Amino acid sequence: MQNLRSPAVLATYLRTNGAAASPYLDRLCAQIHAHTTLLYWFTDLDAALAEARRTRRPVLSLRLLGRLDEELSCANSRFFRKLLYPEARINRLLRERFVLHWQSLRPVPRVTIDFGDGRRVQRTLTGNSLHLVLDGNGRPLDALPGLLAPDVFYRLLTGERVELPPVAPTRAVSASRVAMTKHVVEAPLLRAVSSDLDGDTRTNLELHARIRQALARGMWTADQLVAWIYRELFLMPLEDPALGLDAPDPF
Repeated sequence: MQNLRSPAVLATYLRTNGAAASPYLDRLCAQIHAHTTLLYWFTDLDAALAEARRTRRPVLSLRLLGRLDEELSCANSRFFRKLLYPEARINRLLRERFVLHWQSLRPVPRVTIDFGDGRRVQRTLTGNSLHLVLDGNGRPLDALPGLLAPDVFYRLLTGERVELPPVAPTRAVSASRVAMTKHVVEAPLLRAVSSDLDGDTRTNLELHARIRQALARGMWTADQLVAWIYRELFLMPLEDPALGLDAPDPF
């Protein structure tokens, strides 16, 4: 199946079969629920870069925990699939101005909630994903960390300057900032189990500013930049078997 995938094959399939949901369409696009976006994703970076050079478009490379073609990828990427990629302006932008690629960095962490009566629910943690913008040679031009509101995501991808007014942090994050050492221990876990779009957008815009500063200071490879973002900004080192989530119980 992999060697039969290409943007041209997808276009032919859609002309012949339409855009109804199907496992075959998901495999062609390399994205689960592909009928909601109809976006073609490369899973081979070299092929994506070759397409970028051919079309003279940058690559938007999603780096995530888990896989974009599986239901239980990290919560960030599930948000992207449901609220970012189908949004009309963003969908058109991705389709017309970027070559899309995704790469799984590690299996996604999962938690099981045991209700004590035989019932259990399994969920994935946020895990933190990021979108890299690469030129045709694979050099990073920008990186958009984590969860961002759709309008902010769109404006960053189009090169607009984005500034948001301060947003009060959640009570748990406020409490964790009482002591910086305590915050460093707890912050990765708090980010992994919470979802606050406004707060996440503000936090990730602050991280984006630090990424832009780092890019301005020197040359990075894509892998170097990704490793630095996970280690220094997300506080979830990819080389750590627990991704920084094995924080001691603060109570």
